[in-house]
Amino acid sequence: MERRERKIAPLRQNLKQDQTNLELADRYWSTVGSGQSGRIVRDAYRGAALASSAGAATFARAYRDLCLRTGEGPRNVHFDEELIEALKTYLPLLTANDHSDVDWCSTLACQREF
Repeated sequence: MERRERKIAPLRQNLKQDQTNLELADRYWSTVGSGQSGRIVRDAYRGAALASSAGAATFARAYRDLCLRTGEGPRNVHFDEELIEALKTYLPLLTANDHSDVDWCSTLACQREF
């Protein structure tokens, strides 16, 4: 197992057990590093986005940062109805950049038909 994967694997496992832990999600996200993708955004932050407005904002911010760095924006395959509804629910509670980021993510995600 390569060195980076040895660091990622326990974080991934801990995150599966504590999906709303933003500190753990942030550590997982930063440890993945150059392997970051929309799937990793979802894996890291979906649980937190379902649980709180702070989680929704962090989920959307990670996607915005990913898009700015790599050009990969929110892709429909990484969203489900529950996640989209959570983002929409928390949207009115957010201000400024957080509001803008969550609106951007949920708007793109809604282009998917379920």
